[in-house]
Amino acid sequence: MTTFWNLSTSETFVMKLTLSVALTTAMMIASARLLRAEEPAKAGADTVALIDRALADAKPQATDDRLATFQAAAKAVMQARPNNLLISTKLQTVLDQPESNASKQVKSLQTALSESATILNFRIKKESDLPKGFPEPCALGEIQLKHYPSYRLARAPSKKDNAFFTLFNHIKSNKIEMTAPVEMRYDEADQKFQQIDMAFLYGAPDWGKLGDAGKGVIVEDIPAKSTVAIGLTGDFDPNASTYIEVLESWLSQNASEYERDGKVRVMGYNSPFVWKSQRFFEIEIPVRKRARAAEIAKP
Repeated sequence: MTTFWNLSTSETFVMKLTLSVALTTAMMIASARLLRAEEPAKAGADTVALIDRALADAKPQATDDRLATFQAAAKAVMQARPNNLLISTKLQTVLDQPESNASKQVKSLQTALSESATILNFRIKKESDLPKGFPEPCALGEIQLKHYPSYRLARAPSKKDNAFFTLFNHIKSNKIEMTAPVEMRYDEADQKFQQIDMAFLYGAPDWGKLGDAGKGVIVEDIPAKSTVAIGLTGDFDPNASTYIEVLESWLSQNASEYERDGKVRVMGYNSPFVWKSQRFFEIEIPVRKRARAAEIAKP
């Protein structure tokens, strides 16, 4: 089903990571190991069950016991979902607070655990199909290493709203169905990110015709590639580089095996017809195996 998109003029979403120490800890947790492109549903459900048990067990307990229950649960959740930046930051922030007021920390941990369960229960509102062979989107808050097959797209430079409408008219006139995600690439200058183009992805690599399609649209084939990505909600803010810094930190931690292989890109999965809080997108940095690492990996 064709869906209208307008992510090139997205509203600003606000990222509040309240303590720098919590962010640093979360980045270290997320960067400590190579990430797998995994199906997070079962692991997420198991972690939600862990949170639900802790919340239920704590109800009849005295304050000090409730605090111990919630602290143990928070640590277990972070261990179960070590690559979920949103959860690890949220829980670590509370755990790092002074324990001078146990009742207050109990309430804060209860809230943080409940919000963590909400993050794990998040499901993307599907409006269009993925291109053939594409990996599933990241889980909300998760940093993942993703592997994409080769695919075909129609790309147009970003000039205010023109890119979206130019691409929409292109697929409409060529009877090509809309897919999700929409791809947007960014250039960086002074820690600000300027969108340079937008692309609509074809559903299969043999659709359409390669080359200049007129009116600024270029149809091209993209080779198979890998990215390190994080899944988020709202709209991407080109002036907020926090999450990009986290992905770059992962790349630094894994520099012996991976290196950067392209511009920052945003993959938008929802249209403005979806409530902002429910819109899902991924920030990605293309990566590739370093030559030596790739040679060692050969059978």
